[in-house]
Amino acid sequence: MITLDKILIADNGTRIDYAFTTSPDINKFVNQKDNLFIKYLENITHVPKSILAIPFISNWLPIAWFAGFDIVVDEIDSEFYTSMKDLKDEFAKQFPDYNLKGNLKAKTLVENKCIGKKTAMLFSGGVDAYATYIRIKHKEPELVTILGADIEIEDTEQWGRFKSFIENEELLAKNQKQYITTNVRSFYTYQVELLLKDIGWWGKVQHGLSLIGSLAPLGFNRGYENIYIASSYTKEIQIAWGSTPKTDETIRWCGTKVFHDGYELKRQDKVDLIAEFAKTNKVPFRLRVCYSELRTDFNCSNCEKCFRTILGILLNNEDPNDYGFVVDESVYDKIFSTINHGGASKGMQYFWLELKDKADKANSFFVFKDKELEGAKLEKIKNGELNAIIETKLKNKTGILAKGRFIIRNKFPWLRKIYRKIKY
Repeated sequence: MITLDKILIADNGTRIDYAFTTSPDINKFVNQKDNLFIKYLENITHVPKSILAIPFISNWLPIAWFAGFDIVVDEIDSEFYTSMKDLKDEFAKQFPDYNLKGNLKAKTLVENKCIGKKTAMLFSGGVDAYATYIRIKHKEPELVTILGADIEIEDTEQWGRFKSFIENEELLAKNQKQYITTNVRSFYTYQVELLLKDIGWWGKVQHGLSLIGSLAPLGFNRGYENIYIASSYTKEIQIAWGSTPKTDETIRWCGTKVFHDGYELKRQDKVDLIAEFAKTNKVPFRLRVCYSELRTDFNCSNCEKCFRTILGILLNNEDPNDYGFVVDESVYDKIFSTINHGGASKGMQYFWLELKDKADKANSFFVFKDKELEGAKLEKIKNGELNAIIETKLKNKTGILAKGRFIIRNKFPWLRKIYRKIKY
């Protein structure tokens, strides 16, 4: 059992720390050196405790469900409390092979009144986020970006570049920006990953509720009535995932509603939407799809995630260099090399099937230098050569080996250091 004992406000009313106690069997999940905290740009001193507790619950409760222990709090918003029961039911449907046991227990349920009609959206600057932004631009959403989700808190250099991008992007000039800092990916130990048969806790379970719940104290202050989170997948991709319409849209507190946007759109549909918007409105803007450590420019322009976006832009007869990438005609060979030597997942497989379909239907494509030569390379993609490589990788993939490597890496980090010295 975890008991939330006290909610502490620090840093001139902008930071929340949580004091809690655990039963001995829960200690293995707790990173004792990095307890959960969350920091905002503005003072949240006057936010009710029943709202301040939401980020803590949003991050620990899924762990409690899968590990089978209860979380006890003094008070919580009544709507949020009910929504967590609904969310647990949805996760039980997504994970039928797991017995979700843990519960949220509150001594007092509080009916809060949130005043405000503002719209906010979680904004990362990628394809999903920009597609949602374009669709709700008329609502003038406040853009909320979270440090600690995709970028590590210690990576001040990358975060500085990212903030500069958001602050200086012409398209976003009229939108209020909000930044949250929170250690949502480091407050627990690797033991949490082992609650799943395959590793991937952040994506498969945590991230939807974690990100949305982080907005609760800020939303109470700012008057957020509607919160938008962009979809990652569509209904065609049948995999367990921590952010779907059925999960995200169950989450609510004191009248605030959550909208999971773009679920009906394939990823390539979103790239098409972005390219059409840029051409029609003659507003150039950069996509930020990559957080690779190897990146020296806006994106690394050399990873699988970059390549799938680059190809999608090329198939819209647009120059990827106008969208934050640095590429030339050699990109096709690099795509095949990356797919050949990299990993594979069901989500990745679906994205590249979308690109094959787009290539089949495209009447034109952007040419860097030699239309005939580049067209021949594109023809290989149309013929399904990339998809065949990915299919083979998936057939040979073993989750047991991946999980074993993960355990060794985390349980014996000193072995990894020795290995890297030998290898390099």
